[in-house]
Parts: sequence; structure tokens; C-alpha cells
Amino acid sequence: MNLTRLLKKEPLAVGFYNICGEQGAGKTSLATALLRTDYKRWRKYRYGLACEQAQEYYEANGIRLNIDKTLYFSSTEIVLDSRRGITTHEIDLERLGLPNPDYEVQYLPCGSVIFIMEADILAYCHNWQKLSDYLRNLIKYCRHQKLTIIFDMQVGGDLAKALRNLNMGTYYVFLSGIKRFLLFWKIQQWQFLYVYTQRVNFVKEFSQYGIDIQKQIKVPLVEWGKFRIFGNVFGCYNSYSAVPYFLQGIEKVGYIYREHNEGDLSVDGIKAYCEAHPLVSSQNNQVQDVDKMSKKQINELVKQLLG
Repeated sequence: MNLTRLLKKEPLAVGFYNICGEQGAGKTSLATALLRTDYKRWRKYRYGLACEQAQEYYEANGIRLNIDKTLYFSSTEIVLDSRRGITTHEIDLERLGLPNPDYEVQYLPCGSVIFIMEADILAYCHNWQKLSDYLRNLIKYCRHQKLTIIFDMQVGGDLAKALRNLNMGTYYVFLSGIKRFLLFWKIQQWQFLYVYTQRVNFVKEFSQYGIDIQKQIKVPLVEWGKFRIFGNVFGCYNSYSAVPYFLQGIEKVGYIYREHNEGDLSVDGIKAYCEAHPLVSSQNNQVQDVDKMSKKQINELVKQLLG
């Protein structure tokens, strides 16, 4: 699979796809490069699709829908055209789904491209019981609205099984990097293994009945792929968007630096080590000695525990 050639002939395929790989393999940079390339070649095509549908809606209802010329959405900002300052529109996983009475969704124009970064982490942060039906239905019917939905994750298994079954394909990224071309240009490239997820599920289902369907259908389940563009895309998105997690509440304590004392066998060193690495927690000690404490001491202990 040569994605570089494919994107010259046609836009990113509609449907639901995963980009998986180890940390630092190049998942988000690949997604960024795909969106930027698709924007460069196919933004007018996507805008035309959305305007067509909006015109039909206007003729039927007399209501005009606002169609933006940039139909690319992502959970982290991606620069699509640095010279003109064009970026993706924001979208959150909680607002991704078919319109419903339970929670507010973000309506997506026909032909839109949606990218959700670190979707496996977000899966733990949201109420999937509430989202699953409407999100699953959105993905199930995304081809009817000609949507391309891409999730970036390390482990695809963290998604609900119902969503995994709707995944059309998985790009498992192995390598990414920049290489020099001639004297002046640089080329950015990614190597990945593309898994036809629905085909794999189909083969698995038949194998339960002892039928090796793969020999009969004679189509690949996986294939090696590559994608190349000129230039570097790492400056077009925030690679460290999770930094605020590490600074939450730091204004209360600041950074703390503690010295090791494992090698100090003096009386003071031994005491300091045993206090720093107690074999029984202080709470357990307090509970064990409570019979020996005065009523005043017990009241103070209760205040500490409740405070």
C-alpha cells in the first residue's frame, strides 16, 4: 500500500480507522501528515459535497446551513496550511455521535474528516455506556455522510468491542523519520502494517466452525504500507499536549527533591531510613496502639483522620 500515490488519486477513504503503534512511533505525526495532504488536494472536493447536501436541505426547508471551507476536525489543533494560518476545528469525543436526546453532539458536514488523538486514554475518561450507542451508530452510518473518522491509540483493545468490530482498517506504525533528498529538501516518511480489520474478524468468525475461509477468498488480511511527504510535520501539532496533567496542583507543593540515605549505617542514618521506609503504615500503628491512648489522644487522632 502506497498512501502517497493513493492520496493523489482519491481523498482519504470514508469509514472508521485506527492508527496504532508504540509511544513515539509516529502515530500523531502520520495522522497530521494525512490530514494536511488531504486538505491540500481534496478540500474543495469535500466542500462541494457539503454544499450539495446543504443546498438540498435549503430547497426542502428554506433553512441555510453554514458550510465552512475547512471541513477538518480534531481533538488537538493541527495546522493544515501554515502560510494562510488554516487549522482544524476543535471536536471532543463527548460531542462525537449521532444526534440524540441524551447529550449534545457536534453536527458534521458531509465529507468531513475527524481525528481523535489518544482515543484509548479518553476511553477511560468518558461514560462509554452513555456514549456507546450513539457513537457506534455514528461510525456505523459514517459512510452515508461520507465521513472519515481516525482514532490514534497505542492499544486498540481498550475500545468497546462494538466499536472495534466497526473498524475498517488499522495502521500499525513501526517507523517514522526524516531523510535528506538531494541537497536541500527533506522527506518525511512512515512505515506501517495495514490490517484489514473487518476481513480479519470475518476470517476469525468462520474459523470457529473449522472453515478456513482465507484460502477461498484469496485477498490479503494485512499488507505493508508507506507514506511520504516533503517537509517536517512535527511543528504542525502539539506533541506534548498532556503537559498540564503533570502540573496540576503544583502551586501547592512545588518540586520536592529528597536525598537517599540507604548507605548511611550510622545510628541517625538507620533511624532516618526506617522512618522513611516503614514496614507498617502509620495508620496501622495508630490503630494497634489505640487501646493505650488517652481519651484526649483518641479525639486528636479522630480529628486528624477526618481532617
